[in-house]
Amino acid sequence: MMQMVLSLRRGVALLLCLFVVAGGTLGCVAIEEQVKTHPETAIGAGIGTAAGMLTGGLIFGNAAGTLLGGLVGGLTGGVIGNVIEARAQDRTATAERYHYSSTLGTMLRIEAVEVHPVQIHPGDTINLNMRFAVLARNAQQSIQVSEHRQIFLDSVVVGDSTLQVQRMGGTWTSSQPLTLPANAASGSYRVVMSVTADGTESTQQTTFTVVR
Repeated sequence: MMQMVLSLRRGVALLLCLFVVAGGTLGCVAIEEQVKTHPETAIGAGIGTAAGMLTGGLIFGNAAGTLLGGLVGGLTGGVIGNVIEARAQDRTATAERYHYSSTLGTMLRIEAVEVHPVQIHPGDTINLNMRFAVLARNAQQSIQVSEHRQIFLDSVVVGDSTLQVQRMGGTWTSSQPLTLPANAASGSYRVVMSVTADGTESTQQTTFTVVR
């Protein structure tokens, strides 16, 4: 039976990687160090300041949406955690960057995806991270966005989660922790991340490896 989605509220050390465009690379910062200084940023907390990760910092909180999904097969017994989110750039800055006009309708684009760390052991926690831009005609209204994360092992789906949430226009960073079961199958896992809004979809994928 599919493992139901559970909240990670205590006893989990998480690594949250945020995407920092610097010379074409993605920068990572351990959330353990962040939580020592700002304990309110832990998963399950309401809102916190992610100081030092980006210029000016980011404000983080649990996504106030509907999270559905579960784990099967080689990941049965693992735990999918709450999505943590931050708006990295507002609508105006994002629209300028993409030369967006309301005549273009809804614009949705994943800018980067990442799994961190890329090599882990059974029982460890990883984070499924994405950064995406979303823009709609009406600058004053939010838009329904679905964030979808699928995990494959040998072309078979072993994990699937969907977050349905209202988002204002802008550039968003979204991260979901996944704790593997102690008996997780070793091998290379493929993660497909997609976002959908108003009939528009953007998809990217990456991989991670489980070793014993």
